[in-house]
Amino acid sequence: MRGLPFLLGLLLFWGVALGQSQLAARQVVWPVESTRAFLNGVAVELAAPARLVEGRAMLPLRETARLLGVGLEPVPGTPDGLRLGGLEVYPGLRLARLDGRQVSLKEVGCVLDGTLYVAARALGGSLGAQVSYDPAQRVVLMRLAPVVPGGSRLPVARFTTDKLEYRLGEPVLVSEFSYDPDGLPLALKWTGREEAYFAPGVYTIGLTATNALGRVSEPYTVQIRVLDQPYLSPKDYALRYLGVGRTFPDGQILSYPVAAPERRDEPYTLLFSDSPEKVPSSGLLYEDSVQGAGRLLLYHVNGTPGPARVLVLASSLSGEPQTLRVQRLGSVANTRIESVLGQVSLLEFLASRVPQSLALEPRQALPLYLSPPLAPGEGVSLKADLEIVAPLGRAPEPVLLSVYLLETRLMGDAPDFASPDFLGLLRSLPALEPDSNHVRGTFPSALRRLRLDLGGLEPGGALRLVIGDGRLDPSAEGFDAMSRVAVRLAGNYGLTYRITLDNAAGTVGAFSPRGGPYSGVIAVGGRYVQLPQSGVLLRNDLPLIFYRNLDGPGLSQTLELEFVPASGSFLPVNLVFYRPGALPEELAADRPDARSPATRSLRRP
Repeated sequence: MRGLPFLLGLLLFWGVALGQSQLAARQVVWPVESTRAFLNGVAVELAAPARLVEGRAMLPLRETARLLGVGLEPVPGTPDGLRLGGLEVYPGLRLARLDGRQVSLKEVGCVLDGTLYVAARALGGSLGAQVSYDPAQRVVLMRLAPVVPGGSRLPVARFTTDKLEYRLGEPVLVSEFSYDPDGLPLALKWTGREEAYFAPGVYTIGLTATNALGRVSEPYTVQIRVLDQPYLSPKDYALRYLGVGRTFPDGQILSYPVAAPERRDEPYTLLFSDSPEKVPSSGLLYEDSVQGAGRLLLYHVNGTPGPARVLVLASSLSGEPQTLRVQRLGSVANTRIESVLGQVSLLEFLASRVPQSLALEPRQALPLYLSPPLAPGEGVSLKADLEIVAPLGRAPEPVLLSVYLLETRLMGDAPDFASPDFLGLLRSLPALEPDSNHVRGTFPSALRRLRLDLGGLEPGGALRLVIGDGRLDPSAEGFDAMSRVAVRLAGNYGLTYRITLDNAAGTVGAFSPRGGPYSGVIAVGGRYVQLPQSGVLLRNDLPLIFYRNLDGPGLSQTLELEFVPASGSFLPVNLVFYRPGALPEELAADRPDARSPATRSLRRP
């Protein structure tokens, strides 16, 4: 953190640069609970301090008007009404008006120790000022740019490159230092700029800056020459420099050798309810018992003509009280977008850390989950890790989990889920037949451990790990507890893959879809990476980087990955592991800074 002294010195520089005329922009730094503020870098004593009230930074109204040099007008016809820009306050009536809208005084301010305070952001909005609050330093920063006769001055766009000639695939380092004469924030627009260039020739990089009033700078350009001398290919550049979450071209993925990891499946029961996926009527979708610990996964779409809800009922089969503990749960509903259903419910499931409990009396049935109403065509996705806890000294006994789709017309406005009438309604519903394309069933091994040694991966080489193809990665086997037939879990949706990578130092991991659109998550050392950040991955020749373990303090010989195939996405997928070749010796020796190709911004904060 640069600290308050740096910020104050910077504002003092601004005060000198802008001058002290009436038209100068006013920059105010206001430490909370201090009777001293800094106007354009100059200390000013105040009659009242800034305050922090219920998490909001509050400024004394009269002192703020004085510092910013704006008029504080009385409102005619009121005993204590005051107007500042688009804000009016009436302390005696405990009312205010903000941009013509009447609100209670407490929404925008309060009276403390006889002083009228207004929230800093409300003041900024009423005056068109830029306001920010630094919670670490407990400082309010307010910037008010004046209206200049004839319009504000143009901002100035400026940047430089680290040199003027580059080789093919060599990082282009840019230092940008644009500014606005009136201190307004800027938005930048680049043209012709690439992180690196892969064809020889002369390139023009251009920049324009637009300030908060919409004034646009004159274009500023720099010409560079790219020599016909190789440095890095597009793939090698991506592996070394692109950030995690970025995609890059690689048309050779399907030709890379296939890894043969050590595999061990561990007992962890999975109840999987995905058939019929599009549910045509109210009924029982799937039902089976869990003993000890297990996972429930459901994915269904309302195919009825009206609104409906998905209910998961937990029924104790024991003569003793038991507790059903929900260790992790993630769910998404009310959307027709399959990628959202799968990815968001998976993220919520993986990030869930607060266990919840459902106390079950002997033979009692209680709702474990009830979806919001689903319009026709909308779906729900749920993942939950469960544990049954028995009284001390007793082994846990099975709990029956039943998944229903209920049209809301059958439920009423406020159903009593534990009442005999409601339970009788559930028992009267038909067991729905599965469809021909999706799976339901109980699978005894929902945890698959893989161990892969990357020590034999040569520099410049790559290796792919196939997940969910049913052959190189065998499908989990189970049975449909309702129809009593054996089933195979195509794609292994709902399984957790815990993958240990040995000798992973100097490698990069990338995710490549293969079966169709994919949107999910992978964890690397406990840190979640979205696949992708938004939208879906579709092309297998555009893999997404999910870890880079090349250099720096985080370099590790062993990496732990956790992957759960996302519902609504297509399997199989490839996890591709690369070991980049060495950098050209000349650059490695002469340009140690080339490992940081990002823009270095010199613009004042």
